[in-house]
Amino acid sequence: MSNTPAEYGVAPPLHEVPRSPRWPWVLMLVVALLAVGGVVYGPQVVDSVRAAVRPGGAEPPPPVEPPPVPAMRSVVFEVTGLGKAFNVTATAGTSVKNEAGVTLPWRHVVQVPADAPKTVMLVVVAGPDGAEVHGRYTVDGVVVRTGSASGPYGVLTITDS
Repeated sequence: MSNTPAEYGVAPPLHEVPRSPRWPWVLMLVVALLAVGGVVYGPQVVDSVRAAVRPGGAEPPPPVEPPPVPAMRSVVFEVTGLGKAFNVTATAGTSVKNEAGVTLPWRHVVQVPADAPKTVMLVVVAGPDGAEVHGRYTVDGVVVRTGSASGPYGVLTITDS
């Protein structure tokens, strides 16, 4: 015999009955409650956050209309004379037109915004034959400046800036 005392009672089972873990069920319940709460209370939360972000909780301001398109002005450059001009440069606002060996008469029309700064310039270089050239520019049909030049490579400069 052994020195260990004999056990009395029922012998323990060889293995315990497996129990399913509870944490997946608890997690699924929490997710379901959050989803239902989001669907039910979500729009109210979004509206209250928008009201808190807006100053005074007022309605959003009406959309800003774009500024009206400014009226356009018509600038007409004209160069007359005999033969050819060596070079003609016409500038109105940001529009620049430069041509070489121009047969006269020459005309160029530019549309500029009415509120644009008045930067208008016409430069004509007469040809080597020394013919006389006449230049002018008009704004909306009103003659603003005129001028003339003659002689070989004579320079006519008209500016209004």
